[in-house]
Amino acid sequence: MFYKGTSAHLRWNSLADEGRIRGLITDILALILSYSLGAFIRILPTFKYGANLTADDPLLHYRITDYLVKTGHLPSYDPLSWHPWSYNPTEVLPVLHYYTGAAIYKLVSLFGFKDLYTVVVYIPAFFAPLIVIPLYLTAKELWGREAAVISAFSISLSWAYLSRSLAGWYRHEQFAIPLLMASLYFTLKAMRTDEDWKVIVYSGLSGAFLVYASGVWAGFRALYDGYALILFLLLLLDRLDWRKALALGIPPLYVLIASLGALSNLAYRKLYMSFESTLVWASLLAALVYLLSERIPKVAGRRREVSVVAGVALLAIFLGLGIYQPLTGRLMRVLFPSVKLPQGNVVETVAEHGAGESFESFTTLLIPASLGLFFLIIERWRKDEELTLALMTLISLYFAVSIVRLPPLAAPFLALCAGYFTQRLLIFSEPYIKRVRALERSKGRRGASLPLKRKIYMLRVPIILMLILVILPVALQGHIREYGGNLYSYALSYEEAMSYPLGFSEGWIDALNWLKNNTKPEEIAISWWDYGYWMQFGSGKVTIADGLTINSSQIALIAKGFMGPEERMLDLASRMNASYVVVDVPAEVGNFQGGGKWIAIAWIAGEFQYSPYRSDESSKWLTQDLRKFFYYDSMSGRYIPTDYALNTTLYKMALASIGFGKMNYFELVHVGKNQGYVEVAIFKVKGG
Repeated sequence: MFYKGTSAHLRWNSLADEGRIRGLITDILALILSYSLGAFIRILPTFKYGANLTADDPLLHYRITDYLVKTGHLPSYDPLSWHPWSYNPTEVLPVLHYYTGAAIYKLVSLFGFKDLYTVVVYIPAFFAPLIVIPLYLTAKELWGREAAVISAFSISLSWAYLSRSLAGWYRHEQFAIPLLMASLYFTLKAMRTDEDWKVIVYSGLSGAFLVYASGVWAGFRALYDGYALILFLLLLLDRLDWRKALALGIPPLYVLIASLGALSNLAYRKLYMSFESTLVWASLLAALVYLLSERIPKVAGRRREVSVVAGVALLAIFLGLGIYQPLTGRLMRVLFPSVKLPQGNVVETVAEHGAGESFESFTTLLIPASLGLFFLIIERWRKDEELTLALMTLISLYFAVSIVRLPPLAAPFLALCAGYFTQRLLIFSEPYIKRVRALERSKGRRGASLPLKRKIYMLRVPIILMLILVILPVALQGHIREYGGNLYSYALSYEEAMSYPLGFSEGWIDALNWLKNNTKPEEIAISWWDYGYWMQFGSGKVTIADGLTINSSQIALIAKGFMGPEERMLDLASRMNASYVVVDVPAEVGNFQGGGKWIAIAWIAGEFQYSPYRSDESSKWLTQDLRKFFYYDSMSGRYIPTDYALNTTLYKMALASIGFGKMNYFELVHVGKNQGYVEVAIFKVKGG
């Protein structure tokens, strides 16, 4: 006779099944709602500005994706960029970005969405919110469903993450950060499981996602080096075993293998022998020695010391032989924010390489996140997977503070910490909940019920704490806008998204159309590097510099042309066979009172002794270098340009565009106006 179980046993199973179904429904609803919220906020800019890309790197990424869709392969040469040398996009750019964008386009085109430009505008809005899936799964795996819900909604409302993945922001982060969080999820799963085959599978999946991310965004290094660092730390703590070594070691090992040739952007930079990979190699070797030496009786008692020596020795060999590739200037700035780069370097002038926004971008999320990180460290540091998460959070915060473009990387880690604090508050609430339930049972036996007001009163402490420390901080996330002069304002995330500009201004649209309709395709235009992408995309012009900033020497030539006499710019135009010079007047010279991009141009041209971008030199720059170009008029309370400034090509062109002064070698052929004011001035080489 088969055992059918008692009725009580069957009821228990039925209740358990109902609980699982309710839990699954909760999971699905939480994911759908948090994803939808993130997607909706991201498309808000298009309501005001239409389906347009932001006027910077996305213009390049669209052109490369367009080429891939039309030809089936990536270009090996860009005829519009960095004349006369150009470059190979497959060596410099993250190639998987374009394959991903093209694949999404091919998929959605089956449903009638045929315009590639419109598709890439909306890709960030619908891909970036996918981060809620690995984030939800990670929080649920570690701390339960309630923590997962808070983590998912925290990232959906985080301006730090939203700011670089809005509609129109067709850049790398939209793809890479969800992939990095998927890698982290599988690494933590691998560290938690007791079954060897699952360790291998989860570690392999983590490695696959990390390799994918490495082909999309340079920010993959946070996990690439982070895994290696934690691997080494567990070794030092004598808590490393084979499972954790595989979980933390396989992902960076996969990337090293991919850099041998599978991913051209990594192979070109020789990641496998770069300075940043020395930590990975050292950690992998040290871990291998540590685990193998356990089987060798003579060194088993000192295996930690032996493995550390092995790792340090490998580092010494790399450094001693000089076989590693040095760090780039921008990566140096990320790792060591206070490092002083060479005089006149380009990196310091790039807004995206400036000091990071932490408090301004994370705002109220820092309340539950910092509390969660605090408790995570002091309470859970003995659990290796949670120690890993805490250290990754600290690493990502360091990067977020070091450079302005990296707060999006820290946002999901802070969201997870907020989830942990939620779980911590729920544990704190359990005694209060038990008292309410006990009173309910007591009332129930007497045929009475406990009024809702009484329940709320009894739970007032946990309710108030949850509301003040979690719910409101998550819901009220936004961005602190700084206007200068100690003037600030606060905008909620959806408000900031609604006002985020897309596309070109009126003056630039007019100027680009003029260039497109009145110049020959092969004619070359000189501009400051910020505007190279604009002219390539908007008018099909050949340019000599753009936002990729891969040739600092050529940028310096342009800077010297603008900050020197006309003859110097004419010489540059002759050498580059350029016919036109384009100037964004308000952006480059401001209102002729000292502001504008001319400061960056002059710095790169070697006109300053002190850097205007370094806090320890800015006062000397104001009192010594600025005087060369501007003097302060106490009567008017304004800065007035000196004769030296007014005789530079840049200022002569700016003045000529508004009807003052004459150019000897350049002719003003068009001005693009914004609301009636001159914005873009186009000059042609006389006789050219």
